[in-house]
Order: sequence, then structure tokens, then C-alpha cells
Amino acid sequence: MSALDLHEGICDPGADFDAAALFAGRRDPLVDDLAAGGCQRWPEALRMLNTATGELVRGRCRATNLCPYCRTMYVVETVEMLTIDACEYAPTIWTVLTARNHLTRRDTYSHLRQLRKAVRERWPDAEWFVQVEFQRRGALHLNLLHKGVPVDEWEQLHELLVERWCARPGIDARPSGQWSEPVDDGVGAVRYIAKILAHGLKVEQAPPLGWKGHRTSQTRGYLVRPASAMRAEAKRSLRVKRGIWRGLDAATAEAEVAVAELVEWKLQPVDPSTADVSIDRRRELPESSRLVDDAYAVLVDWRAELRAAHVT
Repeated sequence: MSALDLHEGICDPGADFDAAALFAGRRDPLVDDLAAGGCQRWPEALRMLNTATGELVRGRCRATNLCPYCRTMYVVETVEMLTIDACEYAPTIWTVLTARNHLTRRDTYSHLRQLRKAVRERWPDAEWFVQVEFQRRGALHLNLLHKGVPVDEWEQLHELLVERWCARPGIDARPSGQWSEPVDDGVGAVRYIAKILAHGLKVEQAPPLGWKGHRTSQTRGYLVRPASAMRAEAKRSLRVKRGIWRGLDAATAEAEVAVAELVEWKLQPVDPSTADVSIDRRRELPESSRLVDDAYAVLVDWRAELRAAHVT
């Protein structure tokens, strides 16, 4: 039986790509040429060139509303980002807001702005993270993770949100369709984050391709560090986990990622008829790039020594 990968249980077996093969044996999903799927919108006449080895691989378009693969990658990275954040400052309450009308993402902005104003009047330190999820009938609903509101006051928060949300014109919401629950501990927070975001990977919960809008957003103070820094941490964490999934121990996986971060990638025009053939350009590379390549060889030898020591 093969090992479970990071996407197991949150992907649709009938999806356009093979999530189980997504990260198997891959060094960096941002630039890997994934034969089992990957970004189908990447131009055929362009590849990413590894300046240390001469390897040519596909990139990804990052259009999360147009590409199923990039959408999946974005959700997985967001789950990891929020998990890292929750380990330092966990949310206390989870809320789901629904409406019978088919709201657009743009429609929700003004409604949420008014709700947030009311919440901040009661709890000045309140912050939240918002994720959009689609129901089977096509209507969207909102998942909110709250910080800055005491967990024992979740019922008061729920009453306030329900009162203001259901009174908003153009929503047509009923109190029975809204839901809140306390998050009592950090482990629970991580579980909720994985559930509400990773669950959205399923085809019936994901927005249709071409949908315009942001699937997630957060107030300025929700994350413990700026979103750009947190997302970079999440990407690095996932690379380490993929190394562990391939059978490496944690220290070796960390070292492999550290060495991979020294590699420079650049866009390279190619002939589409031969674009998927890796090209060895080691002899053409400057000495500084060869040093990076040599670091890989040292790392491989180190891994072999660690495994031999473990066996004996």
C-alpha cells in the first residue's frame, strides 16, 4: 500500500489531475513538470530553466479561478498558512453565514463591512478570516474564523451576526440557516481550518472556472505576520513535508529544501516539439551555479550516510 500524500481525502478521484501523484518525488511544485496533471495553461513555448543543472520544467499560471491545478495548490498552501498561524494565535470561534439569494463575492464585501463594524463596537480586538464556499445549488456561503472574541462569548457573537446578517437587504437569510461553534483549543482550530478550506477542494464546493472573486480574505490583524511572509512560510513547510513523505527524515528534508532554495530559475523560450526533454547545460553554466549543483551531490552523499547509519 502506498503512503498517503498531502492531498489524500480532500481531492475528487474524478478530477482532471492525479493529486496522489502531485508531489511524489518532486523537488518543487512551483516549477515541476507534472506529467500526471499540473498547470494546463502554462505556455508550451516556455519552460523554467534550472540555472544549476540545465533542467527544463513547466511552471504554473497561478490563475486560481481558471486553472484546477493552481486552485488546488492555492487551497493547500492556504490551509498550511492558517495552520502555522493557528499554532501561534488560534481562532476562538467558527461561523457559517448562508443566504437564499445567489450573492456574488462583490455583494458580500459591503455586508461584511457592516457586520465587522458592529462586531468591533462590542469586541475592539476582533479579527476574522473569510472563506467562500459554494453550495450544490450554486449559492455561496461564508466560513468565518474569529480571533479576539472570548470563546465563552460565542453565543453573543452568533446572535449579533445573525441579527445583522439576516436584516441586510438583498440577502434573504433566515436565522436557522446560520451557525456558529466555539473552537476550544489549538488542535481543534487546526482541525476546523483543514475542514473548512480543504473541503472546498471538492468539485461541488469549488467555484466554477472563470468565477471572479477572492476565495479567501482576512482582516489586517488576523495573521500573526504579513500574509506574504506567512504564505512563504507555508510553501517552505509543504516542501519539507513532501520530502518527509518521500521517506526522508525531518533533518534531511530541511537540508534538501535549504539547498533547493539556492537554485535560481529563469524563463526559457523552447521549441514546443522538444520542450519536455531536459537539457544538460552544466558545461555552459558559470562557476557559481556549479557550486549550487555540487551542493546537491554533497546532500545526496549525506543522505546515503544517514540511511546507512540508520540501517546498521
